[in-house]
Amino acid sequence: QSTWGPLDSHSHYLPRAIERVRVMPFWKRKTVELRRTVRANQVALNTDAFPSNRISNTKYTILTFLPLNLYEQFSRFMNIYFLIIACLQLWKQVTPVNPLTTWLPLILIFAVSAIKEGLDDYFRAQSDKAANNKSCQVSRDGVVTELRSADIVCGDIVYLVEDEQVPADMVLLQTSSEGSAYIETANLDGETDLKSRTCLPETQSLSRDQIVSFSGVIECAGPNAEIYVFNSNMRLMDSESAPLLSLSVKQTILQGTVLRNTPWVYGVVVYTGNQTKVGMNKREPPVKWTHLDQRVNKTTVGIFIVQICFIIVFGVLGAVWKAENGDKSAYLDYSVSYWYDPIVVPLRFMLLMSSMIPISLKVTMDFVKFYYAQLINWDLNMYDSEADTPAEAKSTAISEDLGQLEYVFSDKTGTL
Repeated sequence: QSTWGPLDSHSHYLPRAIERVRVMPFWKRKTVELRRTVRANQVALNTDAFPSNRISNTKYTILTFLPLNLYEQFSRFMNIYFLIIACLQLWKQVTPVNPLTTWLPLILIFAVSAIKEGLDDYFRAQSDKAANNKSCQVSRDGVVTELRSADIVCGDIVYLVEDEQVPADMVLLQTSSEGSAYIETANLDGETDLKSRTCLPETQSLSRDQIVSFSGVIECAGPNAEIYVFNSNMRLMDSESAPLLSLSVKQTILQGTVLRNTPWVYGVVVYTGNQTKVGMNKREPPVKWTHLDQRVNKTTVGIFIVQICFIIVFGVLGAVWKAENGDKSAYLDYSVSYWYDPIVVPLRFMLLMSSMIPISLKVTMDFVKFYYAQLINWDLNMYDSEADTPAEAKSTAISEDLGQLEYVFSDKTGTL
């Protein structure tokens, strides 16, 4: 059986909640859940077997912020160049200027970039907190109570009303519209057209009391990223003698979708937190470079190559002048020689020409990007009064690339 392939409807019933298998070499060994059995209204069992519904989209933690942020900053050649210049200025035999002239701006650059990235991540954490603290109506042991979204576990019976966002991946049990429901999947695939979902006739015919105390069992694949596949089985009772009912993606509503044109639905949770379809499709956030960043980085490399050429020429000329006139200029103290004398003159020229790449450029760009993102947040023309939703710049690092089109794809030339 594949990781998320169809389940055999005649396979034996698994008494355990999870079937696990070890894959990969031992140094990269990871537990992969191939098959999952979710028992409805078994809070204690499901809490131990499955993760909570807490979501996290932050890029850093308190422990990883400094090393990861420094790694990202030093992935830019400009920052590496300034660090080399600053370190060379600590060598008193080489530097013709005060090291503070480079170290203070360099520290300021790193601090401003770190603060900007930290604020972006803080706002992501605040968004996660709001989502995790959202109130949901959940039935446990036949009693409907209000719980935080983060406290939902697999097997919970969740009651949703129209225009409410789905807090976790669920299998529909009952709807107000004779077994049918409509969801908006714009958060998943960008499509605004409503999609229809249906529940099984066997669960739609149950009474409300039977739904809130539902004790069925769902056998499904382990967490996977396939949002259009859900070939699973369900039993209406926790018994091997109960008949198997086939489930498909038509019986599911996924985390992040919104219930539309349907007064209410009941559903049983099968995937939570970062194990939902949305969570499994997440990737490690990449280091995003705008076109301006790429151009500045390439220009910096080009200027550095020009500098190297100048340093070689001036270094040779300096060595020739020193050989011919060094003894005549006692104030230069050339009477004492050291092993590093051949590189002193080239390095001095390198430090003198370091202003060819202005250290203020990076911090100025960061300030401008941050202010530009705030202008987007403050733009009243982008405020939606009906939804009471302003524009929100999720990242201040890439705002200047908004609206820049590089390719246009079309399925039909007539549509284009």
